[in-house]
Amino acid sequence: MKKAFALSLATLVALVSFAVSASAKTTVLTPFDKRDWHVIAPQDSDAPLRDYAILYDAGGVDGALGVIGIPSMRTYRHIKCGVDLHNFPFSGSNAGNNNGTPDGKYLYVSDKGSDTIAEVNLQTGWPERIFALPKPFGIHHSAALSPNGKYLWATGELTGKMLKLRLSDGATTVIDVPPAPSAPDYPDTGRAGNYVFSGNYYHSTVMVFQQDPFKLVKEIPVGKNPHGTNVNPTNRIVSVCDKLSATLSLIDVQQLRVRKVIPVGAGPLHNQWDTLGKYDYLSCFVSDSTSKIDGIRGQLVDEFPIHYRVGHNSIAPDNAYYCSQNKFSTGLFTPTGIVFAVNFELQDIDETSPTYGKSVKLIPVDGEPHEGRMIFANYIQRWNTGKGAELFTKGYDLGDVHISFDKGPGLAKVRPQLEPKHADNTSKVWIPRDDGKPGITKEGDVYVVRIKAFSYGYVPRFIHVPKGAKVRMILTNIDKAAGLTKNPDVTMGLAVYGYYGMRTMLISPRGISQVAEFVADKAGEYEFYCQHFCGPLHLEMRGTFFVDPPGGQASLANGDYDSVSMQEQLLDESESEFIVGTNKLMNTLKEGNEPTI
Repeated sequence: MKKAFALSLATLVALVSFAVSASAKTTVLTPFDKRDWHVIAPQDSDAPLRDYAILYDAGGVDGALGVIGIPSMRTYRHIKCGVDLHNFPFSGSNAGNNNGTPDGKYLYVSDKGSDTIAEVNLQTGWPERIFALPKPFGIHHSAALSPNGKYLWATGELTGKMLKLRLSDGATTVIDVPPAPSAPDYPDTGRAGNYVFSGNYYHSTVMVFQQDPFKLVKEIPVGKNPHGTNVNPTNRIVSVCDKLSATLSLIDVQQLRVRKVIPVGAGPLHNQWDTLGKYDYLSCFVSDSTSKIDGIRGQLVDEFPIHYRVGHNSIAPDNAYYCSQNKFSTGLFTPTGIVFAVNFELQDIDETSPTYGKSVKLIPVDGEPHEGRMIFANYIQRWNTGKGAELFTKGYDLGDVHISFDKGPGLAKVRPQLEPKHADNTSKVWIPRDDGKPGITKEGDVYVVRIKAFSYGYVPRFIHVPKGAKVRMILTNIDKAAGLTKNPDVTMGLAVYGYYGMRTMLISPRGISQVAEFVADKAGEYEFYCQHFCGPLHLEMRGTFFVDPPGGQASLANGDYDSVSMQEQLLDESESEFIVGTNKLMNTLKEGNEPTI
């Protein structure tokens, strides 16, 4: 896409000065060499009527996918999918950069709050299936797609497990990651179909899994608390953001060992390869910057400041733009309630552009966005012209479910449009800051659970209530400095994953508490976590909610997991047939009938 620019005199002078100084043997810094990062360069094409690409982002706590135009950064719509959305791949192939090579049909987004994966039809813009994962699992990420597009890998961060999912029917294979505690994090698949790579947050390693048969074959030590893990398009390098080491580890795919460690900005979280596999762009949360790494030479080549606290990121399919998906806005926008808006910042990364390295657009966004991936807009068909109708006439097979209607001489299949219940069956209120002592008390027949949240943890961390108890959970943010960030708008969260995900999903800014009331009617051991990003050690905020069965104590082996796996709380009864994956099928796979590639 060709871009036109209206350059100011100051910008022209700066460019000329930079060119002159660069040509000299000894570079002399002048005031014009210092880019003014707070001035957005004028650009007469920054709001086109039609966008050439679309950014889909998993909106975290709002349970919806955002659909945003590139480069206009207009929000087109939100697709409600569930509770707490995190990561997704497009259907198609995993070839190319982090966007893969989409076929334009589906994306598969992990829902950490409900412990499921939702299938979203890109052509209709609605969820069609929900994959009910075997319990307990505790999904975090499902960003790893097999090269043939038939299988998906996901990390069970909350239980220390890994999962292989067959997309045709929801069949799964689950394996444990020893030794405990393990926290599998951010997977990606090799382009050749042989390996799956996943960071292990607690072990400070990258785990290597064989895809078929699915098993752990090696752990590779990297920097402290690895986060983003991505295989580059050439299938030669795995880049790993070493969050607490301020480095990027480059792993050789052939030798399965670290080839080079590169110092980068503080708090590296996520990275995105360009389509050629030459440059890797990574977010540095603490230093408020994007680092550009030359993957071939293995060195830092550029750095772009961000406003503020970058988290996830995404890259345009033509490498023209990079979107920094920031965690805090820190006073940039007008307050619209007790939770501050976060923001997306679009950067020009086209090296031939006069605004290379500049932020060309910054917008407030809903939720607390996570994974972002871009796709060319022409993949999405225009239904009002009749295009895309072949998707219907070819039929749609949903396991044993076939919905059809007569249409002329043939039979056409109807596509389901799911409306997740999301926040139904919940009771939440805001109250002034609760100063009660943390812990569990009983008031009449209600178990009152007071939880204090801070950087980075909870008091108490372990909560026991009997099955059938009426629970009143009160979350209070007692943080004052937000750890390393010292941001004034930090919000703490608490979500009990899985069955209780929608019933909790508490958020607490400073100065106010939130209360949720529900009945603990499913026994089991359920991790709770901070679902509202609060700082660089956000993933450390974990605890366990035990709903003890009569006469015993809940554990990962003792609970109502068969019942919980059905995920009946997500959809209305009329839609429940579109929840794919049953315990009967899962138990069959556990007996050795693993789905094969």
